[in-house]
Amino acid sequence: MTNDNILFSTCWITVKETPQGFHYLERKGRDSVGIFLLRKSNANSSGYEVLIRQQPLCIQSVAIHETLKLYPCPITGGIESGESPEEAAVREVYEESGFSVSVLPLGKYIVGTQTNEICYLYYADVTDIKPEIAQQDGSYFEAISQNEWHPLEYLHSCDYGACQIGYFKLKEVIF
Repeated sequence: MTNDNILFSTCWITVKETPQGFHYLERKGRDSVGIFLLRKSNANSSGYEVLIRQQPLCIQSVAIHETLKLYPCPITGGIESGESPEEAAVREVYEESGFSVSVLPLGKYIVGTQTNEICYLYYADVTDIKPEIAQQDGSYFEAISQNEWHPLEYLHSCDYGACQIGYFKLKEVIF
């Protein structure tokens, strides 16, 4: 992809064209991570709860009672220059939830056909671990995002593809 022509670029994204005429989006840092935090619970059939990060959707600006609608996803973030996917996952978990964890791999997936981004999936069991205060990154996006615990089965009903992929991968690992 080094011969690709840059059509548009900012400090966060670049739109490129391949020699074959395909257009695609490349994010700063390009690849990303998605992390599912689990804890044991007797309150539901699976015996586990998952931390859901309710975040605004960048293309959805419709407000409900002057508040942006939030969408469920795992903890997510971009991989910074010189950082491994695992290091990014540990950093994002601490930044967005306050948990200090070691993560275990769940797999990876291609985000879409109009981007060259790969999302690396991880999970960690935080049962009986007490989090510190989440630091966030100082952005408005993270300031309005919210963490909520839900039964593991909740992932299956989420619109975000990573949640559904995570649901089936976690079921393979846990059961």
